[in-house]
Amino acid sequence: METRKAGSWGPARLPEGRRRSPEARRRALGTALAVISAVGLGLAVALSRYAYDGGSNGITVATTRACLMAVGLPMFCWFSGRSLALPWRVQAHCAGLGGLTAMMFYGHVGAVEFIPVGLAVLLFFTYPPMIAVLNILVIRERITVPNLTAIAAAFLGLALMLGVSLNVVDIRGVALAFGAGMAAAWNAVWLVRRMGQYDTMVVTTHMALVAAAVLLGLCLGFGGMTWPHTGPGWGGLIAVVLLQATSVPIYFLALSYIGALKSAMLTNTQPLVSITAAYLLFGEIMTPVQLLGGVMVLGGIWLMQFSGRRSGPLSGPRKNQGRAS
Repeated sequence: METRKAGSWGPARLPEGRRRSPEARRRALGTALAVISAVGLGLAVALSRYAYDGGSNGITVATTRACLMAVGLPMFCWFSGRSLALPWRVQAHCAGLGGLTAMMFYGHVGAVEFIPVGLAVLLFFTYPPMIAVLNILVIRERITVPNLTAIAAAFLGLALMLGVSLNVVDIRGVALAFGAGMAAAWNAVWLVRRMGQYDTMVVTTHMALVAAAVLLGLCLGFGGMTWPHTGPGWGGLIAVVLLQATSVPIYFLALSYIGALKSAMLTNTQPLVSITAAYLLFGEIMTPVQLLGGVMVLGGIWLMQFSGRRSGPLSGPRKNQGRAS
């Protein structure tokens, strides 16, 4: 129990051993942001089913969300006193990242238009093992036996899910979900490696503007916006837009605190939220083989997360970069 000197006033100080260092507080905040983002994104994927059942489509949902972010983020930056000015080389990076973000926006929720929620979210969620592979191939991060085992288990689980699903599901949904996962992996590593010294919200704003322009162009190319024609459809569209428009910036903010790999590992609640919501709301049940594949994917992710924790507080991208991400 904390003590203080007789006659002293004011709050008691924590013992030296119990004080949390700035780095520990930074990791705790990054962890909380990553989990909040995962829950929001997980619910958004499941609720998108209402929008599609109500007559809308994936490109409309993704474009609406992107346009809301393209309006909301500049306003947030203005009210918080952030300047949107960036060097032209950084703007070029933001353009590339924005293109990947557009692919991630569309594929993440658009896949549910064609395939069940559980399969869509698990296919998308192969992006954490993809980040680990990119860290090894691009950043030349040292590979460990636990990480190698985790990557092998995750991709074996992916093969298992696809092996029993390709003959009975729409390949468009599989391509959208898997493509969104690839975009998310490249996006995360690119952000941490090249953009860590710039304000996260400013960079995310530039990315959102590019993503909105790309998706709006695609939407117009596909014949315009297709709005829902039922009350639940509108409710689903609004819920998806609000949840994703707030969760994605929170995720990118988490990247700046704990890095790409740790952020990805900590979002392992997202598929659980999506699958549970899909079961409760729509009665969607995955086949035993699909569930086994999903367990292998999530098991690989959890193994990487556990291995990263044991390797020390600065393991992962931040250690390799030699600077705070």
